[in-house]
Amino acid sequence: MIENIIEIGKENKDLYKNNTPFAHIKLENIFPNDLLDGVLSDIEKTEYDYFKFCTVGNCFSEFGESTVKLTDYLVGDEWVEFLRNMTEIKDLKSDKSWHGAGINIEPRGSHLEPHTDFNTHNGMWRRVNVLLFLSKDWKDEWGGHNELGHIEGKHYVVDRKYKPEFNNLIVFNTSNYSYHGFDLVSCPNDKNRMVISCYYYSDERGEHGGASETTNYVGWDKERKKQKEYHDRLGTGWRKLK
Repeated sequence: MIENIIEIGKENKDLYKNNTPFAHIKLENIFPNDLLDGVLSDIEKTEYDYFKFCTVGNCFSEFGESTVKLTDYLVGDEWVEFLRNMTEIKDLKSDKSWHGAGINIEPRGSHLEPHTDFNTHNGMWRRVNVLLFLSKDWKDEWGGHNELGHIEGKHYVVDRKYKPEFNNLIVFNTSNYSYHGFDLVSCPNDKNRMVISCYYYSDERGEHGGASETTNYVGWDKERKKQKEYHDRLGTGWRKLK
């Protein structure tokens, strides 16, 4: 599906490994635009009952042919080999059950408090997250940025912010310090933050400490804790914006 995808992984392994605040990369426009246009069309025309803004399960046929083609590819051998080469996690495996992952639709008023993820599933360790953004013509002032950060003292600090723009891909290692989330979504009511999330596992624990089956939320950074609109915005949630 993606020309030279294996070579792209090999070429970016050093950038990936050395990025801060933890191993990650942003790649732009590596998927065929016509395919993602088809996925976007599938999503927009499908009435689906999302749980916490995310699909449930591994059957995407309700959406359409383009969505099935993309989601099959994201758990297929070629894509996983690309990730193995880039992350240098040699036993990395996809999760064809899409546990906790899938198509995410986050409307105006959504938020995701900074956190680390559940890290075990079916006896394996969660090692890599992939986020493929689908929103077109997203403006910075609409928020919803994918954020990566660290803990300084007792407080979360934002290190990197990435706009959730169409055909932007974020890949990052998960660990007991891979703090991430997204800021308040303030797009117009007729827009949504759209992203496909996909998680990958290995038999080795990597940089995880102990096993955790739940998400560990750590609170907003100091600046946003002062903002009224962020008060009581906990976990994965939504609240109407004025």
